[in-house]
Amino acid sequence: MKPAYILRFFLFVACMFLSLWQTGFSLPLLWERGHYFLDTAGRMFPPDTSFINAILGPLRDTVYISLLGTGLGGIIGAIGTVACNSYVNQWKIVRMALKAVVHLFRCIPVLILALLCTFVFGLGLWSGLIAVTAATAAVLTRLGYEDSENAELRTARVLEIAGAGRLKAYWVSVWKQIFPGYLANLLYLLESNVRNAAVLGFVGAGGIGLLLNEKLAWREYGKVGMILCVLYLVVLATEVLSEFLRVRLVESETKQRKWFLPAAVLVFFFIFCMISFYPAAVEMNKTALLSIVEGVVYPDITMLLSFAADDVPALLVETFCIAFLGTLGGALAAAVFSVLSCFRFFGFAAVLARLILLVFRSVPVLVCGLLWIRVTGPGPFAGVLTLALCSIGLLAKRFLIAIDSIDLKAYDALRATGIPVLAAVRWGIVPQILPHFVSAILYRMDINLREAAVLGLVGAGGIGTPLVLAMNHYEWKQAGALLWGLILLAGAAGAVSERYRKAYRMRKAG
Repeated sequence: MKPAYILRFFLFVACMFLSLWQTGFSLPLLWERGHYFLDTAGRMFPPDTSFINAILGPLRDTVYISLLGTGLGGIIGAIGTVACNSYVNQWKIVRMALKAVVHLFRCIPVLILALLCTFVFGLGLWSGLIAVTAATAAVLTRLGYEDSENAELRTARVLEIAGAGRLKAYWVSVWKQIFPGYLANLLYLLESNVRNAAVLGFVGAGGIGLLLNEKLAWREYGKVGMILCVLYLVVLATEVLSEFLRVRLVESETKQRKWFLPAAVLVFFFIFCMISFYPAAVEMNKTALLSIVEGVVYPDITMLLSFAADDVPALLVETFCIAFLGTLGGALAAAVFSVLSCFRFFGFAAVLARLILLVFRSVPVLVCGLLWIRVTGPGPFAGVLTLALCSIGLLAKRFLIAIDSIDLKAYDALRATGIPVLAAVRWGIVPQILPHFVSAILYRMDINLREAAVLGLVGAGGIGTPLVLAMNHYEWKQAGALLWGLILLAGAAGAVSERYRKAYRMRKAG
């Protein structure tokens, strides 16, 4: 075995034991009190159907926020993609500044952005819409300029020599190359934004989350169950639409102009939301905005450098441990569910497993956090269990894509030569799916580091709890230090994930 593999193995084991110790993970406690989670969830069913009329208004706002925020973020992301491209924008300093701003917004969770917006724009739908738009634009800009930097430039250079400007040459050649991928990323973000918009009400940023938080606080679980059932149907409809449009995008690789249908559908929904969505106009609180900016620019340095239990380094270690252990637990469960939901193995019976996976993807992370806190009490252990449960849906979906693409020729050839089943799986199947599994796990780890900060709203440990407390007490220098810690941690995780993907692409190309 190569020394690098041995080093990675021992590093993985060290991280696992550190995470178990840091988060206070306890199987006996989970075994003794785990039934409280099921008991509370069971009290949500049957749902209170008489509550449906009260849900429709906030649900409409949630859908509008997600659709309009995704559409506006897509437009801003397209502009940002062009502005960050080195072929079009040759001013390196400007590009670096734009990329730094994009990275800043990408690393802050949507819910934290929404909480910040409530201080500047007040409570209500505008804060949620601005937060979703900013987060979507940041992610799409990052993915867009990375794709454009890897695109073929020969056609653009020929057009430039022929007299076309750089922007026109970029539009005709490079943008048309990356546009199907850009739409695919937009569709994926639409799915996640529906779930994000459902909890914006927890911080007063509009949507159905305010109603959900209220009913959870009053323990009216039948009404909570009705809200979750409606959210499940909305997420199901979104995923069906997204999958339909994504298939059309895949066909665009072989059939010209097939991307027109997904683009037209997205434009239709965007225009519909623009016409139907009339949030009341708000005034910007310039004093609050300046205080937030001052706290970010001049954070409390002592919190960044101190190693006390309530300062940034220790909180970052705890946040990392919560995200690491939660991702690991979710990956193990997702591997099982991905096999059970595969049509290649179980045929039509796999539909049931897929519907169960959709439940994991439709229940908001804060709801899971509140349920687990009733089992473990406030603290990082509840955060681990929450992230593990919420990671299953996305990871199983990504694992399933890898399993569906397996080529069984190598496995059949090994079996034909008399190789045992396990050895044939090891050499014929594992090498095909392992890179995709690792890539999905690293990507989910990146997400969970930000989700751990969101869990601070319900007291589930990590850097999120003191961050939310600092913002609610207007201690912006402390909040700035905690935000910078979160940004650095999320940035480091994103860099590791991107480095692995680039190394894998290079090995595959070679």
